[in-house]
Amino acid sequence: MKNKTIQLMAKRVAALAMAAVCAFSLTQVPVVEAADKLGAGKYVVPITSLKSKAPIDAVNTAFNKAFGDGANVNVDESGNMTAVVENKHMVVDMMGKYHANILTVEGAEYLSYKTEQSSTTFGDPSKIENIEVPKTIKFPIKPSDKGECKFNITVDFMNNLMGGGKPKLTEVTMTLDFSKAQLDTTELKTLLQSYEQLKKEEYTEESWNAFDAKRKEANNLLASGKASATEVREMIASLKDLRAKLELAQELADADYSKVDIAIASVPKDLTQYTEGTVKTLQDALQAVVRGLKENEQDKVNQMAADIEAAVKGLKKRPASNNGTNNNTNNNTNNNTNHNTKPNTGNTVLDKNNLKDGTYEVPVWLWHATNNQPSMAAQSLNNTARIVVKNGVKTMYIYTKSMKLGNIEASLQELKIAGVNGSYANARVEKRDAKGNPVCFSFTLPNTNEFIKVKVNPHVAIMGNQDIDARLRINYSALKQVSSVQVTKPSAQSSYGASNAPKTGDYNNSSAFLITMLLSAVAGVVVVYRKKQAR
Repeated sequence: MKNKTIQLMAKRVAALAMAAVCAFSLTQVPVVEAADKLGAGKYVVPITSLKSKAPIDAVNTAFNKAFGDGANVNVDESGNMTAVVENKHMVVDMMGKYHANILTVEGAEYLSYKTEQSSTTFGDPSKIENIEVPKTIKFPIKPSDKGECKFNITVDFMNNLMGGGKPKLTEVTMTLDFSKAQLDTTELKTLLQSYEQLKKEEYTEESWNAFDAKRKEANNLLASGKASATEVREMIASLKDLRAKLELAQELADADYSKVDIAIASVPKDLTQYTEGTVKTLQDALQAVVRGLKENEQDKVNQMAADIEAAVKGLKKRPASNNGTNNNTNNNTNNNTNHNTKPNTGNTVLDKNNLKDGTYEVPVWLWHATNNQPSMAAQSLNNTARIVVKNGVKTMYIYTKSMKLGNIEASLQELKIAGVNGSYANARVEKRDAKGNPVCFSFTLPNTNEFIKVKVNPHVAIMGNQDIDARLRINYSALKQVSSVQVTKPSAQSSYGASNAPKTGDYNNSSAFLITMLLSAVAGVVVVYRKKQAR
């Protein structure tokens, strides 16, 4: 009996021990929040925190909800992730309430803009102005296993507080809770809603039945609440395919585009005088125009016209600035004393501010950020750029190739253009070479001044993979119109580099040579060190 009692107690202790181990194990199992657990698709992911590296509690309190409660996260087939967030206005309560806004996010694309209040003077909260800031921001993220995403931003308040009015980079950490990620079915829902206006009697029975069956299947998939990212993606593709295959029972008349044409004709010829955000809204509306629709989709055509009309009415003039005057003064001085480049003789000089729709070529050089001399990376730039004007919007295309600095070979991987409010936006990569290096960038011209502030990044590790301040120098006096050219392919007549750039007395070849030699020497030391480590 005694032995049985002991055995029973032993079993109970073992059971309790096993329960304790199980409970402990449950507390130790990591929450499934790593980004690589998500398949390709679109998700809504909660933002648990957004913390600034700035050691100021008031700043962090304001920052915490600067991107709202969640981010729309897209995961592509390769696992690369981008986040789309809504930029919220902030109020920093620090010896007075200051209005603050995020102006730039590292590597971001700005999908829309808005006007917000901004405090201009630290120490005097009453000094406020209205500025244009990003509203919807899209940027790449690389979350840790804990969902932490680190990146740099600039904020108007921090610029004034710690940057003396100049852009001051601030590192922030955004933490996403991937364990609560919800599949984003907005695109599928929106697609189904757009099909509600379709009428069965306008299409052949066979094509309509196939389309309608897939539409019912899609609604059932949404209603189940168990759709996977793959199922949603495939369903969207199937619906679009069957919608395109719908056959009209009888030929319908074309939709009336007269309102669209009138709206397009009302677009101002010179958009450089308006703010970047309002111009982008107009460009988006113009690019959304789809020709060839039938009368059964007249509502869509009317909406296109309404969107363009609203965007034209919403254009806002840029604030007055002395920059243009100063630039013109400096440019005239340089033209008279240093420039060897002259406009084509016998040709009429084109008015850069009133260009007709078409394609143009213009000399351009990569110039030092502050000194009147070519940038160290000047050899990477083709000295003929193109400007494509469409509906008054000027888009510049520049062309690049690899360059050598001593033993280092690199090419421009990123190009950022300064906007009217001082913030930088990424230029679009239009074409890459066989190695994946960009060879053609495009961007909307922020102005038609001789100099445009830019940031270039060749992604050279030894240089810190950092953005380098520079300027694009554009010789509009030699602007000429061309035709029948492939805009992503550089001009055959132009040469690479600064060899044909206007020379100035400030350019010091020996300095550039010393810097190149220094970079080569450092690269050699790194190679030797790595070889020793490998032994």
